[in-house]
Amino acid sequence: MRFKRCTFAGQRVNPQHALKPREYCSMELAAKNTDGLWRIAWKRPRFRVATFLSVLVLLMSWIVLPSFFQFLEQRPGALLDDPVLRILPAKDFSEIIFFLIYLSLFYVIARSFFSPAVFIRFLSSYALVILMRVVTLYIVPLDPPANLILMPDPLTPFFSGAQALTRDLFFSGHTATAFLVFLSLTGKAEKLAALALVIVLALLLLFQHIHYTIDVLAAIPFAYLCYRISKKIVS
Repeated sequence: MRFKRCTFAGQRVNPQHALKPREYCSMELAAKNTDGLWRIAWKRPRFRVATFLSVLVLLMSWIVLPSFFQFLEQRPGALLDDPVLRILPAKDFSEIIFFLIYLSLFYVIARSFFSPAVFIRFLSSYALVILMRVVTLYIVPLDPPANLILMPDPLTPFFSGAQALTRDLFFSGHTATAFLVFLSLTGKAEKLAALALVIVLALLLLFQHIHYTIDVLAAIPFAYLCYRISKKIVS
């Protein structure tokens, strides 16, 4: 019996790997609703393994990161001379920053309900970013920038054990997360909006003096690397 090739989550699918041939005809015929998409996705071993490992990383980070961040806060580091921060006046944009980052997170979570491709791309990439940041934060000890304005995030105590952090610097988790949202989305309009959010968020973080310029800029290639690795693993 011959089966037609089709695509799932932007990837070509080999019909011979299907449990039921009809599930892999085309995106329109294979799953006309969200339940159908999730049933197809969950039958893929890589999807299940990636989901399990990503959730495991998130749970472990909730346990380990408070002690890790407390270690970072007590460890001395290098104070960088940042010419960009010397030009930008320190201003408190913490409320706007939190609004933008949580807006992007809520949006990608909502999109994930309707798209397992968006779900697994963002979840697995975000888990890799967490692991990557643990490495970079450990090997790049930095003192906080001059005129830093604290950002007491209501969720920070759950992950750091402190109301606000000053040495959570290289690389910027806020910028990396927002850029992952941009990479994970698929629609042209939503990607454009997400990219604009990344740019605005990066500028606001610099005005906040909560990061050095290198922290914000480095977040983009690190996030992209994590995205490409996760896409390679899941595909």
